Amino acid sequence: MILLTGFGPFGADGSVAHESNPSEALALVAGERLGAKTEILPVRFDIGDTVPELVKDADLVLSIGVAASRTVPRLEKLGVNWQEARTPDITGYAPGGVRVDSAGPDFVGTGWDLERIGAECGIEVSLNAGTYVCNTLSYSLYRHHRNACFLHIPPLEHLSEDDGVDLVERIIECCLSA
Repeated sequence: MILLTGFGPFGADGSVAHESNPSEALALVAGERLGAKTEILPVRFDIGDTVPELVKDADLVLSIGVAASRTVPRLEKLGVNWQEARTPDITGYAPGGVRVDSAGPDFVGTGWDLERIGAECGIEVSLNAGTYVCNTLSYSLYRHHRNACFLHIPPLEHLSEDDGVDLVERIIECCLSA
């Protein structure tokens, strides 16, 4: 089973500043086209606690999040055992620098061959997903499922929904053909 995840609305100061999240729409549309299971996750720093149950039946996992400062999509190579943010999650929590898992390694890598996938799909590869909720999810995914990866997409003005769905389909096809 293929699992696609996206994030729900998010915003500063614990309020929902955005009624939708581009990663949500992308995951839902791509999931329907691919016949994949789709889960929309809350933008919360405790998201890692849900990962073992979330991925237990999945053969392949692609999680999608939006990075407001980016202009191109990027696959994330590492999840880092660190949370730090100026912008709070939807509960109002903004960690000042804490480990995702006090007993875990400093970083964990995806099991995907990102150099090959990046080259075949025409997409950049980034070292890590930063220190916000996307990183927490990446770190937890990579610890609990070797066939998982995180895709950061830019805001819709830099990547249309149609182009994003096409990209997700290419990434999944590339992974399945390996």
